[in-house]
Amino acid sequence: MPTKPRQKADDTAKKGAEPARPAAVTRAKTATPPAPSIHALAATLIAPAPQVIATLPAGTKPLGLATSPLGPPLAYAASQTSGTVSILDTGTLTISTPAAPLTAPAGVSLTPDNVYLYVANSGGNSVSVVQRNLFSVINTIGVGKSPFGIQVGPDGLFAYVANQDSNTVSVISTVARAVVATVPVGVKPTWVVTAPNDLEVYVTNQGGNSVSVISTVTNTVAATITGLSAPYGAAITSDSRYLYVANSTANTVSVIDTTTRTIVATIPVGVAPWGVTVTPDNSHVYVANNGSDTVSYIDTITNTVSNTIAVGHQPTGVGVATSGLTAYVSNSGANSVTVLALINMISPAAGPEAGGNIVTITGTNLTGATAVRFGQVPGTIMANTQSQILVVAPPGVGVAQITVTTAGGTSNPKPYVYAPGGTLDSLAPGAGRTPGRNIISIHGNRLATATQVRFGPTPAVPTVVSDQLITVTVPPAAAPGLVPVTVTTAGGTTPGTITYAYIDPPFLSTVSPSTGPITGGNVINLYGLNLSTTNSVTFNGALVQYSVQSDTVVTVVVPPNPAPGTATITITTDSGTSTLTGVYTYV
Repeated sequence: MPTKPRQKADDTAKKGAEPARPAAVTRAKTATPPAPSIHALAATLIAPAPQVIATLPAGTKPLGLATSPLGPPLAYAASQTSGTVSILDTGTLTISTPAAPLTAPAGVSLTPDNVYLYVANSGGNSVSVVQRNLFSVINTIGVGKSPFGIQVGPDGLFAYVANQDSNTVSVISTVARAVVATVPVGVKPTWVVTAPNDLEVYVTNQGGNSVSVISTVTNTVAATITGLSAPYGAAITSDSRYLYVANSTANTVSVIDTTTRTIVATIPVGVAPWGVTVTPDNSHVYVANNGSDTVSYIDTITNTVSNTIAVGHQPTGVGVATSGLTAYVSNSGANSVTVLALINMISPAAGPEAGGNIVTITGTNLTGATAVRFGQVPGTIMANTQSQILVVAPPGVGVAQITVTTAGGTSNPKPYVYAPGGTLDSLAPGAGRTPGRNIISIHGNRLATATQVRFGPTPAVPTVVSDQLITVTVPPAAAPGLVPVTVTTAGGTTPGTITYAYIDPPFLSTVSPSTGPITGGNVINLYGLNLSTTNSVTFNGALVQYSVQSDTVVTVVVPPNPAPGTATITITTDSGTSTLTGVYTYV
């Protein structure tokens, strides 16, 4: 299997680096409480194992689980038997289960703007659209029989739901809030995964021992990957390259290379693995083992289980916070959610010089923190528990040492980097078809830490080529027009001064005049729609000179033709081609 990127320090650790002992923390002689610690492991070591830091009640039979893509750090667990969705505040580690008219909810997913929840009602053959901040159902959309897994695509324009008893996937327009396509897949489709590049959707067919690969362009099955064993949950890396699939009857996880659509590794895990999620940095995978009441923590470099953690009875769904430090497991047999955390870490370890971003700090003895300082400057504490603090970073430059102060004293320091913001220079190309899914290049400076590109409000995941260049798959747009393009890096989000033009495919309607001599050289007009980005015109396959007059008119110089007859005219723009046959006659 090809090597996936990870910090070089991790590779050093794999070669035999010994764990460094944490430095001692001096406690004030008069202090009774233990001193706080956010001690980092030595830079050459891999991340520590997740630890259970809380177990919280979560309705009856919680199944699918989702985490907020942005905004307040929340997690959501769909509780099938109680007909509710439990909301977990991941900062305060408290949970609430608001009543809602949901019918045996099984799966839940959030829109990228964090405004709406899409909930698959397995007992109602429907999907509920829930306004997140009010938790009120604003739409109910009929789908196939026994909908289970559901995923809103990265562009936020479509949601995909697996209908277990219909052997189909319903494609829902989040704009129209209606089903726009129904895709036949394998037997008993259970889980849905949308690729971050928005090109494909992966569906686990539990009864068919396969994964269906759906093209988001055509809404048809482009391929079927076999060799699986009652696949249940699945998750994909942020570069859309590797798909991790839980084989519930084989007690393994298959690693699928999405480029070749082949299984490149098989990893033994616990009994009856169900839920799967990948950490934001692609370094690890969490797998909920329903039959052994454990979670397997997989190292994606070696594709081996590095740790096994005991959780509640019959763990089913699993999700991870955007910080990557906290994971959540829905225990369907215990009616609870287990919270796991990587202790003694901070995330992100870098942020904008203007501050204002939320930093997650994990450690020990953090209860009752009175101050979190970035160097000498205090941050604003938003949430504080025994093992975790959420703090808003103050402005700063360079490297600041973060410390936590409690009644027990002040912790050891950890470095935090204030990064300068990136800048954008140009896009190539700067326009494309409204359905998107074409790849463009973005040129600028300080782009090496880019994690997100937004086309207007719609997010996309970039590929970093260098500090001056990233590439990205353009997401679809609801309508043609200009949108600002921004890039989020460790230094913040760039200003929206660069724009991208969404344009519809060209349409040629007529030409005038419609006749001319076989010697050519005369000038005619082509009339149609969406012609402003014309980049070539041909007569019977031969390129001709042209001039764009407007979005509806292109002027061309007619080429010669060897004999009288009609010509086929083709115009090509940044968003496609249009052809007219027999509308111009050589005489």
